[in-house]
Amino acid sequence: MSGYVFLMSPCFGCKVPFSYNPNRVPSIRIDGERQPVCQNCVDRVNPRREANGLEPIVVEEGAYEAMPEEEL
Repeated sequence: MSGYVFLMSPCFGCKVPFSYNPNRVPSIRIDGERQPVCQNCVDRVNPRREANGLEPIVVEEGAYEAMPEEEL
């Protein structure tokens, strides 16, 4: 039998809970720990990043979907 897994926690940026694939979700490091970032925050921050000459955050396919349990 196989199953699917996702994590749910607050976004580091907006604090709104969301579900995601922990292996693919965009994140930032705070004190060495990865902190997940939701799609809305990525969409909000990317124009500012580009305006400041930074690369936009790229969201991997499946970042906000469940993952097969075998990928744990």
